[in-house]
Amino acid sequence: MQFNGLLLVDKPAAMTSHDVVARVRKILKQKTVGHTGTLDPLATGLMVLVLGDATKLSDYLVAEDKAYRVKIRLGVRTDTLDRTGQVLQRIPCDLSEDRLRAAILNLQGEFEWEVPLFSAAKVDGKKLYEHGREGTSVELPKKQMSFRDVEIHAVGPDWADVSMSCSKGSFVRTWAAELGESLGVGGIVEELRRLRVGGWGVDKALGFEDLEAGRVPLIPMSQALPGLKSVMANTKEIKLVGNGQIPGISKIALYLSRSERLSWGHQFL
Repeated sequence: MQFNGLLLVDKPAAMTSHDVVARVRKILKQKTVGHTGTLDPLATGLMVLVLGDATKLSDYLVAEDKAYRVKIRLGVRTDTLDRTGQVLQRIPCDLSEDRLRAAILNLQGEFEWEVPLFSAAKVDGKKLYEHGREGTSVELPKKQMSFRDVEIHAVGPDWADVSMSCSKGSFVRTWAAELGESLGVGGIVEELRRLRVGGWGVDKALGFEDLEAGRVPLIPMSQALPGLKSVMANTKEIKLVGNGQIPGISKIALYLSRSERLSWGHQFL
């Protein structure tokens, strides 16, 4: 039996995203499983997995905004921008609450920041983390990152507990480091949890124990992208779509008359 649809998984700490996919493949005995956005091993929280035919929706789901809750430690710099890395510097700090809150709320909007060295972004055909592990010097590329809906849960003299939403390709580790730099003391991610991907929340996610017990509540492909316009297709139109004659709408979901999913956007399934 092949599963087709979305599966929401609550990733535990100390696992890579690839580990999660491999574990689900083993539990479900299915090869066609992918994910829609990497989570660092340090992080916990929501991973949206695509199973079977739903793997063809990956490009759409990867582009969805994401929300996180993060605990930041100030007064320290590491090579990975989180607590797992090599400590480069420690600076004693005793920040006032007002100063720290103001600095946090100031880091909202669009920024052009460097991608972390320990990330999967590629330079010269090689992933940056490979350069980092080899100790080779490389110029870090800059990219547009967007952070909004920043909410402060609590702060201390050298830490902050914050939640935020961000766009595709935005690094919370970079945000934490930039917060530290704006205060002149450095900063790293100590804890990170992904709360949301698009319209899907971690409160609906499963643990591995649920999957092993046979609970696999898939989100059907018809509900995967609720913001996409839907179009019903008759037999003649289905044939046209199959021949590559797609209606002139940039992003649509096509259905058979019996409500079976046929095509997403300009990609025939």
